Amino acid sequence: MAKETTSGSSFKHRERSFGSLTQQVVQELGIAIVTGKFSGDKPFPTESEICEQFAASRSIVREAIKVLNAKGLLSARPRRGTHVRPEKEWNLLDPDVLYWMLKRRFSLDLLKDFTRARLAIEPAAAAEAARTATEPQRQKMQTMLERMELAAQGSLDPLETDVDFHLAILEASNNQFFYNMSPMIETALNFSIRFTNKQLHRRVGDIGEHAAILNAILARDPQKAAAESRDLLERALATMVPT
Repeated sequence: MAKETTSGSSFKHRERSFGSLTQQVVQELGIAIVTGKFSGDKPFPTESEICEQFAASRSIVREAIKVLNAKGLLSARPRRGTHVRPEKEWNLLDPDVLYWMLKRRFSLDLLKDFTRARLAIEPAAAAEAARTATEPQRQKMQTMLERMELAAQGSLDPLETDVDFHLAILEASNNQFFYNMSPMIETALNFSIRFTNKQLHRRVGDIGEHAAILNAILARDPQKAAAESRDLLERALATMVPT
């Protein structure tokens, strides 16, 4: 069962902070890879070159390469060197990789792919929340909607409150797989919601649409909860399709 929390999101990926030197190397090399700096006639730098660039020890650089390899960005093999993997092999379920990709030149296709992935996850999570949400989880979802209402009045951050509402539903599904997707979904939601609101000329998500999902969950109506969630996402997807 998912761990219950009482307020806000458990995953604060909105503005990434990389404290250690290893994390800094991962961050800068990751962005460089995703933005195409190491491609074609410019191969990935050697271990010595990275050490010099970051004034870092070999152990730090090797750890950073290991992290990027685990994220699907690099292929590092003895006597064969380190190479950037094809984009199709990058792990988009990794919040860092997704964040770097969404931060590079805007890709509407990537945003559409993400929204379609949400369509496969969030309606099912809403249905499970209607079936299994505990009383504290039900109260938390209500609190998140109230925070959205305050954001509409200018009291709170509209993006953060919208994201927190969706994450509260994932948590209330009590499905470990859905809940474990929360960091990835939160990362992409920050871009998706911002884009949708801009397209619809609004600063905060439609309170009525979100309330319809919550009301169905609180009524213990899985089919309606899934349908309302699906409708919200399909309307968001429609803003991404040129007319």
